[in-house]
Amino acid sequence: SKKKKTRIIKTLFKKKEEVVNEKIELPKVASKPGMKIGGLREIKEQIHKARLELMDFKIIEAKNTYIQIMKMYGELDNESQAKVYQDIKDLYYERKSADKFVK
Repeated sequence: SKKKKTRIIKTLFKKKEEVVNEKIELPKVASKPGMKIGGLREIKEQIHKARLELMDFKIIEAKNTYIQIMKMYGELDNESQAKVYQDIKDLYYERKSADKFVK
């Protein structure tokens, strides 16, 4: 039932919701000279956006945001990729988990 799916999804994202409710502003990332436009800061903002989309059950939008994140990620240098790798990996699993409950 829809209520059961909602309860399950909210349970999955409870920790993320608490973090979002405490601090709505987007993460700040210091930019370095020579960093490409759409670098770490943009990726962090897009990860935040995708998580909000997942919490609102906007699975398709979250998937499209994730695809954009991966395009930006591919343009980063190795050091910058290492800084956002875990966040992107976590987002991937969150998105896949939400996919299972919505279908």
